[in-house]
Amino acid sequence: MTGLEQSQSNPGRRTRFLAHPLPPRAYARGFTLIELLVVIAIIAILAAMLLPALSRAKARGQSISCVNNIKQLGLAVQMYISDNNDWYPPMQDLLPQGFESSWRPYLFNYAGKNAGVYDCPTEKEEVYSSGKAPKAAKPNLTVIGQFVAGEINIPSGIGAVDVHWLVGGAPPPFGRPKGYENNQCRASTVQSPARLLILGDGHSDVYGVWPTDRWWIWKEVGNANGPGFNRLAQGDKGAVRHLRKSNYARADGGASLLDPARIPCNTNECWWSAKVDPH
Repeated sequence: MTGLEQSQSNPGRRTRFLAHPLPPRAYARGFTLIELLVVIAIIAILAAMLLPALSRAKARGQSISCVNNIKQLGLAVQMYISDNNDWYPPMQDLLPQGFESSWRPYLFNYAGKNAGVYDCPTEKEEVYSSGKAPKAAKPNLTVIGQFVAGEINIPSGIGAVDVHWLVGGAPPPFGRPKGYENNQCRASTVQSPARLLILGDGHSDVYGVWPTDRWWIWKEVGNANGPGFNRLAQGDKGAVRHLRKSNYARADGGASLLDPARIPCNTNECWWSAKVDPH
């Protein structure tokens, strides 16, 4: 007798024959509160471990971009010197039209008219390429790289070196002409081009009293012509811009990242002066 015939002849048996018990249903099980807290804690630990590494990687990338900008400016200085009878560009000058200009327009054409090379990507506020002067209502892009009134007021992420700026002091690479200190520099007077620093991160307005001078590096604390210049001790913010270090261009055309606390400026050696032993 077939199963169908059995079910037709005995309905009760049919029911027992066909109604096999189903396997237990697998119900979805959610996380408990403790498990969720454990997962969140693990994610937080991983984030705490990874975020600093990502931040350092970003900072290193910005530092590399900055040192490339400084190197380009350093090469622009070399081209300017070659075209101007061995003279470095003035750090600042009073033009016949009656207004002052900074060193930046002197290099603008040599830098490919690229305003971005005067800046560091880490610095977001003092940006030459923005054309924005401190407390100005709006930017003025027409003055960038030009010998016009107002150019000198715009800060930049990279500054020219004129550390020992007083008359009779150690000769700086970026000096000022007659009418100022009359201490402009000729490349032939540089005794150690591989050590002389000519450009660097930031400026030296450590007290915030020179808002239109934020495009050069100078000795603000103590005797400007004396030894012992230390950007870290002075409080130059740009000196610690890249993980407590800063980028510099040298007179030989090179550029590198340096520890500002270890740049020598003493009675035996000074990397801020055209003379090796200026003090």
